[in-house]
Amino acid sequence: MRDKIKNYLFIVPLLFTVIVKIPHLKLPYFWDEAWSYFPAAYKMYETGPGLLPGALPLWDAKGHPLFFFFLSSVWMRLTGTSVFTVHILPLLISLCTLLVLFFVVKKHVNLWAANISMFLFSVQSLFLAQATMLLPEMLVTLLVLLSIGSYLSKNYWLYIVIASTMVMTKETSIAFIGGFLIFHLIGYFSGKTKTRKRIIESVILVIPVIIYGIFLSLHKRVFGSFFFQEHTNYIQLNLSSVINKIQVAIGIIFTRYGRNIILLATIVALSAILVKKKKLKNKKLLSLLVFQTIIFLLFSSLNFYTHRYMLGLMALFMIIAGILLEQAKLKRNLLNGIILAIIISTPLYFTFAKKTNADCDLCYVDIVKVYKEMVQYCEKQNWNNEPISASFNLIFCLQNPHLGYVSTQEAFSNVTDLKKFKEAKIFINDCTSNGFTAQIDSIENETKLAKDFRLNHAWGEIFTNLPTQ
Repeated sequence: MRDKIKNYLFIVPLLFTVIVKIPHLKLPYFWDEAWSYFPAAYKMYETGPGLLPGALPLWDAKGHPLFFFFLSSVWMRLTGTSVFTVHILPLLISLCTLLVLFFVVKKHVNLWAANISMFLFSVQSLFLAQATMLLPEMLVTLLVLLSIGSYLSKNYWLYIVIASTMVMTKETSIAFIGGFLIFHLIGYFSGKTKTRKRIIESVILVIPVIIYGIFLSLHKRVFGSFFFQEHTNYIQLNLSSVINKIQVAIGIIFTRYGRNIILLATIVALSAILVKKKKLKNKKLLSLLVFQTIIFLLFSSLNFYTHRYMLGLMALFMIIAGILLEQAKLKRNLLNGIILAIIISTPLYFTFAKKTNADCDLCYVDIVKVYKEMVQYCEKQNWNNEPISASFNLIFCLQNPHLGYVSTQEAFSNVTDLKKFKEAKIFINDCTSNGFTAQIDSIENETKLAKDFRLNHAWGEIFTNLPTQ
């Protein structure tokens, strides 16, 4: 009976994710999915799916490879463009990510390591926040795991397809592809024999890089540049910025939201294995996961950084933890169960208890609900044509009727940011807005607070001297 149960434990994280995320499918788009990814996917839905540069205008594509937009636009053509149906796609990708993580670890390690890894990943705040968002990082994570599985199985032609799809989903994936190539070359040069087969393998692993190079060449031909200049301008290479990005990335992967207990448990497990002089199993997989983590962290320290970029590395960390915790297990099953329950429940608690004003945890749910109430209040006041000065995110909530905030197709026609507050009559601020202290001080001194909105950690404020209902 116990063996049958452990064979089907993988269903529990899937059900947990579905139960948590189904209520979020109908939530309007938030932050990057609202101002960047959904509008681009919707544009491709209107004009027709395509994978080559030019299938989207430069400002919509922003220099990104187009597979994610292609997939999203095809989904919209099949299911419609309602917020609910569009968000089903990322949920399906997220469930597939959990399943692939489970089966890759099960195949290359064992069942218990797969169960532990899957449970650990499914309760992480970043995973659950991203699980229904129309953003490419979950798809990248899925493809990273599939790439690892095909590489370890030495199915290099399948690896080419998966890795090429990955780099055509998000350009940052080139770091993972570089990681595979360098890791393979290290194994090649450290080996005693250098056969023709291994040389061919190394050439095969370069193909995804060539495919991305072709995409960049076509992008240069169509738009006159290899990359989107707005994005390259965000890159800061000074030493303090590089160190800060590494510190923040390490924090989001290993220590924040209760993940410090997973890190501690992993270190203790590894120490126990070494102290007892037990043979460390799955060395190639562990080496690959650690190597890819280091490579991507170094790449991230040079690139523009945001928390959700770490989703793939978080999956790798949970696999490392699962492998080592399984190898270091004690003889008493009850004690093992208690220890694992504590390790899993700690990040689970922080997932629901710790909130920030970003898309890396579940606080975004409260923020979106506050946004919705604010937009509905503005509609009730019939301010659709009034000059409004708003924070960055709310500009898009008010202007784009497809995002799910306005109740009709009549959006707000005269909305600018808070820098131009002197040209407006209505002023909207919220918890995601930063850098407008002087403007808000002036607004508070010259106008009255018409309505404030609060839901747990999230808040918003509307100021105006106009009469309100």
